[in-house]
Amino acid sequence: IDVVELEPEVIEANRVVAKERWRDPLSDPRVHIHLNDARNALSLASLRYDAIVSQPSHPWAGGAAHLYTREFFALVQSRLAPDGVFVQWIGLPFVDEALFRSMLATLLDVFPHVRVYAPPPRGSVLFLASDAPFAMEESVARAHAATPEPLDELGIHVPEDVTVELLLDESGVAELARGAALNRDGHNRLASRSDRLGDQSLVKKIDDL
Repeated sequence: IDVVELEPEVIEANRVVAKERWRDPLSDPRVHIHLNDARNALSLASLRYDAIVSQPSHPWAGGAAHLYTREFFALVQSRLAPDGVFVQWIGLPFVDEALFRSMLATLLDVFPHVRVYAPPPRGSVLFLASDAPFAMEESVARAHAATPEPLDELGIHVPEDVTVELLLDESGVAELARGAALNRDGHNRLASRSDRLGDQSLVKKIDDL
């Protein structure tokens, strides 16, 4: 498990509170920390990953804004295994309808298969993207049979515990993405707008959309 972190202070903060945490991820011998920019780290990677998860906190901040663009998604695609999955997090305070639709369109311009989930606690969404078709219900059952304890801790006991959190299936993604502008390095709408949406954000409007 390769973890890429830009700020050394974040790694140090994790170590300071390690004993207070339910589980310390840095104590896992499988975890390897890379102090680097995510795009640099992926550009230098020589292997292909089964899963790549991106969770930069604020889409307008330096070091994070360029992790929501088509160019980054294309780089991710080039570093995934043939049936690998990309998971992109975003907080609903950082997107309005136009930015949300732009995210969908940008991912769909790179990956043929895109879904959106809204897991608890509310207030954020997860975009799932892959070159391979999803078989979520079957894979959840298979994963739970292999390692039930960590999934039980997250409240995932049966495939329906995941299905109920599905916000947009692939046809819904395609419909909502239609006609939306792509988010690109040269015209990064998230970087310029996501920090000042106020009441226009989707925090209270996602279900209506």
